[in-house]
Amino acid sequence: MRMIFTPKHQRLVNQCYPTGRTTDKKPKSSETSYLLYYVNSRRSKLDKVSSYLKKRTSSDLGSRRRAGNVSVTLELMDKIVNNCKENLNVFIKDFFTIMNNVMTSSSANNDVAIVELVDQVFHSICSNIDGTLYNSDTDFNHYFSSFVDQFLKIIKTVLKNDDLVLNWCVDISQISQLSSNPKLNHYISEAVNLSLAKFQERHPRYSKSNILGNTYNDHEQLLNKRLTRTQTRMIGLDNVKGSEFDSDTSVNALQQFFNTTETEKLNISLRVLLTRLQETPNKEFLEFICNGVQVQLRYIIIILIMRQLTIEEKNVDPIICLRLMSSLLTSDVSIVGLSILDIIRKIIEYQLNHIDKQGIVDQCRFTLRDVEFKTYYKGQTTDVLYDIVGRINSIARDITPDNEESKTSSKQLKKSILIDDLLEVTSFKRDKFMSIELYVELIPYFNTHLLDLFKIIDNQIPGAYIFGRLFQAIETLGNEPLEKKLIEAIFHKYEKYALFAGLKYFYEETTETPTYIYYCYHANAAKFIGLHDYTTQTNYKQENKALFSKEDLLNFYSDEGSNPYSLRGTQILQSKSTMGSVIDLTSDNQNKQSMIDVPEKPLVALTNSQAEKLEVLKQRADKSGHDTIINNNGFYQNHNNIYRHVSDDTRSLKSLGRKTPNIRQLKKAVKSTTPNEKSTYNQSSTLPLRGSQSVKSRVTNITFLLNELKSIDTGNDIGRIRDPDEDDIVGLGKIDMARSQSSRLSRHGSNASTENRRSFMMKRMMNNNNKGITETLESPETDDFQDAKEEVNVMDTRGMLFNTA
Repeated sequence: MRMIFTPKHQRLVNQCYPTGRTTDKKPKSSETSYLLYYVNSRRSKLDKVSSYLKKRTSSDLGSRRRAGNVSVTLELMDKIVNNCKENLNVFIKDFFTIMNNVMTSSSANNDVAIVELVDQVFHSICSNIDGTLYNSDTDFNHYFSSFVDQFLKIIKTVLKNDDLVLNWCVDISQISQLSSNPKLNHYISEAVNLSLAKFQERHPRYSKSNILGNTYNDHEQLLNKRLTRTQTRMIGLDNVKGSEFDSDTSVNALQQFFNTTETEKLNISLRVLLTRLQETPNKEFLEFICNGVQVQLRYIIIILIMRQLTIEEKNVDPIICLRLMSSLLTSDVSIVGLSILDIIRKIIEYQLNHIDKQGIVDQCRFTLRDVEFKTYYKGQTTDVLYDIVGRINSIARDITPDNEESKTSSKQLKKSILIDDLLEVTSFKRDKFMSIELYVELIPYFNTHLLDLFKIIDNQIPGAYIFGRLFQAIETLGNEPLEKKLIEAIFHKYEKYALFAGLKYFYEETTETPTYIYYCYHANAAKFIGLHDYTTQTNYKQENKALFSKEDLLNFYSDEGSNPYSLRGTQILQSKSTMGSVIDLTSDNQNKQSMIDVPEKPLVALTNSQAEKLEVLKQRADKSGHDTIINNNGFYQNHNNIYRHVSDDTRSLKSLGRKTPNIRQLKKAVKSTTPNEKSTYNQSSTLPLRGSQSVKSRVTNITFLLNELKSIDTGNDIGRIRDPDEDDIVGLGKIDMARSQSSRLSRHGSNASTENRRSFMMKRMMNNNNKGITETLESPETDDFQDAKEEVNVMDTRGMLFNTA
């Protein structure tokens, strides 16, 4: 009767419990499956099931004989959490109450098996919990905190089980976005701290302090480390498979916290790591953990170290922070996305704020050098050096006699510190990264290391202005042996460029008493050229403190046989014009054609007056020697003109109308024609024809007109062709009109026989006995030119003969 009146959800739960009083009980599988189906299909029953489980657990905990039922209840809870995770908020509070009661019960909390089952349920809850639950429900936070505190207390103080502690750490790491909850994120810090402590306990070599005795103060030691660095990877959190750490629970826990993409969770974990490293500064331990951080997030470690340094937190040793940073930057740990200039500026700022603490100043200098140990982008070291030089110049401008003595001494001290920083940053560099412009900026701050610094200048050829600044900076050193070595190094590196740039600088700039570098240049120039007289004159001038005159230098650069650089040297000496680059002085400025010359296609024969003018222009062009030439068509061509290669076939006579003579000019030209000139025309008329269809039609018309002018020397007006500008127009015969009409029609593209026109023109030429200006149509190039047909209708063309339309 009792089972008849029992609610169904209670009956289904009770059926999952096996009979007997043993502690090792398991829920019945078939009944458990039906229970899960029941609660999944009826969401409202979840609340009733969880309430009944809470009631039954309280009853079971009161009797030692039913401890096995507690185990069955915990396993049922684990299965319900995994199968009903979408409705976790319905029963989660009851479940936390059940687990909290189990952990507070003296009859159950000392049983490792039951505590492990509790941990299993808690792991399932942490894996499926939603961030909206603990961020919006304050009651949930209370239940969660109450259970976690009690559970952690039991496993740490009562059971003292390290595996359970590490399992709890893994459980906390499974909670998504827990770091964003300010009331619960402290559990992340506690879990990370426990994981780090257990790892160091199991691996003692990572708990020893080994960073204080090795600071790489010797730059040669650091250089050897840089040159002998191999690509073999150190064992870290990201590659423990197959090593001694493979089955270590502490390593698994650390991986959950550090190998994550949640930046807030990573920030909390790294803060705990840096705090622990303040107690046991071990560089191998730092590298081991950092290898487990994803590459794109490793820069956060450096940022957090700098934050520890600048905020000056309590119990933080700045020396340890700086050495941790140095050890990480010089290690094999790959770091990307690091803002080098920001790190450099913060270190320098911290250094200048603690100029009274020599230990901090020195360690900041070593850290600046170590930041430059790896190259993260091209031009990185140049940017760093320019930044330090800018700070030095800024401090130097602030040092004035009007300032107080204490302020002046403080600024002088800061300036000397920054100069030492420059020396340290460049001390171990061996690759040629420095531009000569930067070298000129660094000359005032380096005295004994200028030669070593010159060896790392890149191979770019600077301009004459930079060479001038370089010579000027060397002049201000006041160290004759160093100046001599620098000039020798410049000649050895730049050779002829140094020769020409120095010749320009010392010839134009030295107007008073010469300096020591003046004679050093000329001595090296004489040695480079190989002129013994030049060397003798240099020694003589130096003894007498005299300058080289222009004539003296021209004498050395006058003989191309003994001096291969005489031509350019003479140009420099004879012209004081400013040049932008020395390279211009080392190459011949010859006119080069960008394309192969194409033979010209002459257009038409020229008149007498035009021929005379062209002959004069050709003579002038030959005398001037310029690149502008005149072709046999009378058109100007410039080899440097980019338009000179445009196809001439696109030209028409209309585009060249300004060069076409009118009738009056033609009559005047024919009147002044002599037999010798006519023969010249006949010779030039053998030029081939080029032009478009319209151009050839117009040429035909002009040829006809020129032949009609043969009788112009008779002195009478009978039969002569008048200018259209005259008052009355003289009529033409039918044959002449037909010819004119034929020529005009051919201009508009009529299809006529080429052979008829060619035979007609040849007959004309024979009748004229080679008199007048003619044009042959026998071109070496064939074309499709066709004259008008003979069968044309004669139209009245009175007054239209000279129409140019």
